[in-house]
Amino acid sequence: MKRKRLAVIGFGGRGQIYGGYAKEFPDQFEFIAAVDNDILKLEKAKLDYGVKHLFSDYNDFLKAGLDLDIVAISTQDASHREHAVACLQHGYDLLLEKPIATSVEDCLEILKYSQQFNRKVIVCHVLRYSPFYDKVKEIIDSGILGEIMTINASENIGYYHYSHSYVRGPWRSSAKSSPIILAKCCHDLDIIRYLINKPCLSVNSLGDLTYFKKENAPEGSSEYCSDCALKDSCAFNAQRLYTKYRWMAGYFLKGNNSDADIFKDLKYSNYDRCVYKSDNDVADHQVTIMNFEGGITASLTMSAFSKEIYRDIKIHGTKAELVGIMEDNFLEIRPYQGEVINIPIDISEAVYGGHNGGDYFMMNELHKELNGIKSSRISYLDVSVESHLMAFAAEKSRLDGGSIQFIKM
Repeated sequence: MKRKRLAVIGFGGRGQIYGGYAKEFPDQFEFIAAVDNDILKLEKAKLDYGVKHLFSDYNDFLKAGLDLDIVAISTQDASHREHAVACLQHGYDLLLEKPIATSVEDCLEILKYSQQFNRKVIVCHVLRYSPFYDKVKEIIDSGILGEIMTINASENIGYYHYSHSYVRGPWRSSAKSSPIILAKCCHDLDIIRYLINKPCLSVNSLGDLTYFKKENAPEGSSEYCSDCALKDSCAFNAQRLYTKYRWMAGYFLKGNNSDADIFKDLKYSNYDRCVYKSDNDVADHQVTIMNFEGGITASLTMSAFSKEIYRDIKIHGTKAELVGIMEDNFLEIRPYQGEVINIPIDISEAVYGGHNGGDYFMMNELHKELNGIKSSRISYLDVSVESHLMAFAAEKSRLDGGSIQFIKM
């Protein structure tokens, strides 16, 4: 198969996953260009990834007219429509980070331009590619569970990840980014839709921002963790979290990854703010109920309140139930007649990236797709839009006290 030429717009955490894959597998992708308004990230692309074409403005990148097979867009959510439409107008196929965009109108506009210019737009719904959900899909399609009646799934964000991304970080504001049901859970809505393989007819949703608010701040707490006399007893102590989970420090770190550099760059930044005194407004817990064609139901619980990051799922069929936890690679079939069957999950091939192999297999499948080898897991824009319509409807329902919202494709 031919090596494909890749550019990345937005060279942050996700952009570096795509660029890093090209570095690890140069027989599949050549990392041609990086675009970012942060000069340090461009310097990183040059020194660590060997990228020759560097741009601080995406308009200059488009004017350059580089010969490319795919452009990965991994900028902030609110910029997706602008960057995607411009790239489509210049004739590029896209690998578009989720969410597609932050409004129904913007999602549909990207879809319109992709059809108008006959360009591919593949959405990064990485869960579809993980060995765990690949096996779940295989089991459902085998018929061993019988007819699927209902699915219960949960997205447990992890207390540290939630405080980093959704209280202190870029996704803390619905207006500036998107509601958490879209920003975080469109993955989960997509995988539920993918597994059921029937249209979603309606949703209703309940949830709120309940805990991470000023009224819950301990007496005597400070505006910033650096100054707080209570930080040693606080689970959300920024200095402790960013030295324990160093991948999160990359969002503000300018120096090396030492404790001293983390403390220096963290101090008085957004990421140092007290979790009870930030300007966050996204929900910290939310439950969404979905009604699918054929009377199939599903529920998704999103919660900030878990010790670790994990997704679990229960699928109830007419012959058996399926229970699993992705991060533990735990999956078992519980037939109504017969013994429990433990299902092994092999992730040995996933030698790169995260999402329990999802990143690796998505890029691997992308390379095949660009070489004309079709995959049922590839999530093109026209399919991925549905999970986003479900998310927008769920947020509208939540803000309306749980009203039923009908999905109109």
